Amino acid sequence: MKGEKFVVKSPILGFEDVSEVEFAEIDNGALAFLSMTGKDAELLLINPYKVREYSFEVPAGIQTLLDMKADSKVKVFCVFVREKQTEVRINFLAPIILNCDNNVLAQVVLRAKDYPSFGVAESIKNYIKE
Repeated sequence: MKGEKFVVKSPILGFEDVSEVEFAEIDNGALAFLSMTGKDAELLLINPYKVREYSFEVPAGIQTLLDMKADSKVKVFCVFVREKQTEVRINFLAPIILNCDNNVLAQVVLRAKDYPSFGVAESIKNYIKE
């Protein structure tokens, strides 16, 4: 699976020394992979908008780092982990923002008190309609 390279403008939690990643979308943009260049590591990403109502304010500093403009092609993904066979947990408090116009990205760490409906390890089962 071939992806696009992105320069990391603000550190990704747990991968603070990574400066470049490879991003590959799958499943019509619902899921993606973020491979750390130079490391044997990969983050699994989910498009939060495909799962739930999700909106947040991108800090001005991050907008500047990513050179975001009103018409920028921006994508937002959240890291998820699979626990056991059937449990998936999503971190809605640390979205990764990609500016596809210039291939740069940054992770934003949101304050829980500002976004009380977002959790760090929310079960995807909370959002699946049966």
